Amino acid sequence: MKKIHMSLFVILLFAGMTFAQECGPSCPVCSGVGYNDGALLSQRTVMISGLSIPTADEERAVLNTRYGILSWLDAGIGYAIRTEKVLWSVRTQPVLEQEDSWRPGIILGTGSVQTGGSDQTMYAQFIKSWEISKIFGLRVSTGAATLVPDFDEIYGLAGITTSFYERYAAFANYDGKSFHEGISWIPLDWLALSFLMVETEFLAISIVFKR
Repeated sequence: MKKIHMSLFVILLFAGMTFAQECGPSCPVCSGVGYNDGALLSQRTVMISGLSIPTADEERAVLNTRYGILSWLDAGIGYAIRTEKVLWSVRTQPVLEQEDSWRPGIILGTGSVQTGGSDQTMYAQFIKSWEISKIFGLRVSTGAATLVPDFDEIYGLAGITTSFYERYAAFANYDGKSFHEGISWIPLDWLALSFLMVETEFLAISIVFKR
């Protein structure tokens, strides 16, 4: 199974070199903040998100759809309205995290991990979550991304999400150059609303539907 995962990842990586894309584990513009904290979508789950950044220099509004293809594979496609860019990403998870131990999960992906760019990258990310109590939960992620095919620049990635009563969350992500911080509210199981600061400068509002 691991050979299948790696073969699929390599195929997706080389196929992705012909497209402009920008979606990584710490990119709030494309990831669908609110539900998305770095983990893959469950199989046959659809997530539709819209994000508005009224004062940003480039992306002012982004629409995105992500689908859980398999338990270890999801993919997304979107559109940046002002810059007229098609955005897409593919992620696979060859190693699942173990809830009863400290072993993290591992996610491999292809895309661009930073807002406003379309350089092709590949990345690896470690994720781990803890349910501290029935009230409080914590998820952290760390990893790295590199440009393809030059491999001459490596970006560090990091993220932390704290959840309260499974309905409220505060998060901060780092994409190698900028931080993105925000809060989320899940009033319904299929709806999430988020307010965040993209690059700690531009106020953004996100709405996410999940089914």
